[in-house]
Amino acid sequence: MRLFGIPTEDRAEEVAEKIKEGEWIFEDLKEGTKQELSPEQAKEKFKELINQVRKWKSEMTTLTQHTVFIFVDDFENLKAVKVYDTSSLGCATNLIPERWRLYRKELQGEFNDS
Repeated sequence: MRLFGIPTEDRAEEVAEKIKEGEWIFEDLKEGTKQELSPEQAKEKFKELINQVRKWKSEMTTLTQHTVFIFVDDFENLKAVKVYDTSSLGCATNLIPERWRLYRKELQGEFNDS
């Protein structure tokens, strides 16, 4: 599955607002946790992650405002999100591993390996 970077957190919030249906899975890969979420919970979780990225950019003077941490599959019909944390910085062409995943339950298995 191809994901596209979102250049600003404001744009990411616009995308988050489009979460309106489906069952969602949230994974914190660092903590090793996974939970099922309703559409409203998924929207709120995505907004929490967006705010975390905003916090990093305001606190870390070495980050530019154009550093991309949030990647989505579709800006209009969102089904999958990956958010990287600051430990991914400096990895020239490879941003593995991401820190968080938020995706529609029907993508379970397919999205985990992408």
